[in-house]
Amino acid sequence: MKKLLNILPLLFCLFCLFCLAACSQKGGKTINIIHTNDIQGFYWPRLYSENQAKTTGGFAVLKNMLKTQPARTLLFDSGDTFSQTQEGQLGKIEAVVNLMNDIGYTAATLSVADLTLGWDTSAPALAKANFPIVVSNLETASGGLPPYIKEYILIEENGVKIAVLGLLSKTDFPTTQRNFNLRPKDEIATLRALIPQMQEKGANIIILLSSLGFEVDGNAARVDEKTIAEEFPEINLILGGNAAVSEEGAETIAKTLITRSPAMLAEVEKITLRLNKANQLLGHTYETILLDKNTYDEDEEIAKTVQALQDNVKRSSNRKLTELSADFNNFADRPSDIGAFVANCIKRWSGYNIGIINSDLFLSGWKKGPLTEADIYNSMPFNDRVMLFRMRGDELKNALEASLELKNNWPQLAGLEIVYDMSAPAGQRIKKMLYNGYPVGANLVYKIAASDHIIDGGLGHNEFINVVEFKNTDRTVMSVVRWCLSGNKETSMPKISTWAAR
Repeated sequence: MKKLLNILPLLFCLFCLFCLAACSQKGGKTINIIHTNDIQGFYWPRLYSENQAKTTGGFAVLKNMLKTQPARTLLFDSGDTFSQTQEGQLGKIEAVVNLMNDIGYTAATLSVADLTLGWDTSAPALAKANFPIVVSNLETASGGLPPYIKEYILIEENGVKIAVLGLLSKTDFPTTQRNFNLRPKDEIATLRALIPQMQEKGANIIILLSSLGFEVDGNAARVDEKTIAEEFPEINLILGGNAAVSEEGAETIAKTLITRSPAMLAEVEKITLRLNKANQLLGHTYETILLDKNTYDEDEEIAKTVQALQDNVKRSSNRKLTELSADFNNFADRPSDIGAFVANCIKRWSGYNIGIINSDLFLSGWKKGPLTEADIYNSMPFNDRVMLFRMRGDELKNALEASLELKNNWPQLAGLEIVYDMSAPAGQRIKKMLYNGYPVGANLVYKIAASDHIIDGGLGHNEFINVVEFKNTDRTVMSVVRWCLSGNKETSMPKISTWAAR
């Protein structure tokens, strides 16, 4: 009896603590989140041996799975949406934005993989997004916010104010001239500036959409999600990404939960945040959901959209355009066969005097033998369009001299013969420039066909702004190349004299 009396106070204290906990839970709230990352162009269900040989994944299954959720759910994505499949490459970011619109994403961020085709391709697609694209550490060269990008968003869900930020890797940012007008900001400095602002605006929860990767070894300068969590315990949830350097799963660093969904949209992760009635975070639950087609079936409309994209790939990939009699080499730092051929194509198509193409239009050359639609697309997937303009001879020479200063984006030519010496001082490397065998006249005006990327500064300078009678044909370079090849049973490299090194 005496022992019982001794433990009664302890039992009473435990009862009180239980009551206090129950009171704090009373009127509590939950925030339900579904997260995707590294979709990588896998928009349809596939048979996976690691998923018990089930047919899993895809946007159409995801949409049906979302319909089964018992409560309203926020849907976020952490980037790398189209990079690894022909369907993704053919549809580019526009196709995946349209699919994400149909599903109803709450917000998404971009990874560096989403910008590999350049801002001129990405921006028009992002303009069609019905959900905010949040990238907190991206700015224009002049220091402003890029069009269609949000630095952060504040949303209210179940009476809880949620701040959503987004980060891409400054270290991995594609330095191609196709993103010459964009500049990544330091990740740590960005969050140091923004998090106090989110707190001042009354954010109860801070969520970071990240494509940094969890823990990246071998590069001390690279910021990863573990570093972010250690530096900023104010961040409650990091929805991570970058499957190339991270495995899926969840871990807690200090007070921050970091999660990463499996790549390729075979599974998604669900996080439920539990808060008390004062909107203070109490805890969370975490689970992965297999997008099993047999369990959820497919949304009919989204399945049709994806199937149309797959059908388009099948039709175009295998269609033979011509037979190449030799390899067409590709170089970024000097004249190339494919560069001269395409420059000659736009020159012929336009009927103008000179054709100029930027080397970063090409990802690869062409191999001897059958040349298919897939070969064309894989070698030059960009949406560059043909521009027509007139330019004086001295201005053209200055523009080409400036182009020789940029590494790995040699100006590929047709219609000119140029003798150059790269050992000469900058601005004095072109020693001779001939058109139809005669020296280019300083005050004569020449008709030039080039890509819009060049006009926009894609050769690393703005010298081509000095043009007159500027016209956008709205024809892609790729479509002109198809015109060039059409009807040719066999195609040989034409004898085009352009650059000759001294």
